[in-house]
Amino acid sequence: MKRVAIPLLLSLAATLACSEDRIVSPTAESNRPAKLESGTVVVFVHWQGDGLANKRVELIELGIELTTNNQGLATFVAPVGDYTVRVHEINRGGPPLLFVDEKITVTQDAETRVEVVDCLECV
Repeated sequence: MKRVAIPLLLSLAATLACSEDRIVSPTAESNRPAKLESGTVVVFVHWQGDGLANKRVELIELGIELTTNNQGLATFVAPVGDYTVRVHEINRGGPPLLFVDEKITVTQDAETRVEVVDCLECV
């Protein structure tokens, strides 16, 4: 009896495990994570084309803050939408501004560039 029961149980278990309502295809739509529609924002802070390092840059609506690298660049990845890029301690003549805001729109799989001039001679 044991010789018949074990193969029968294994066969039953295999049948249940492979029933159609239990099979989950790795390519099924329900298994795929939702594709995040996003784009890239590249902020270039410079004076006369020379990038300025260590400038504080924010993407206000997302609460993300970066500092520019040695080439004056800060790069964000953001969901599609409208945003405000804020760059701190920018001089445009007269008293230095606490910050400069630029309105942008991020589109899917595209790069949005923002250029901010910081007048080093205007101090």
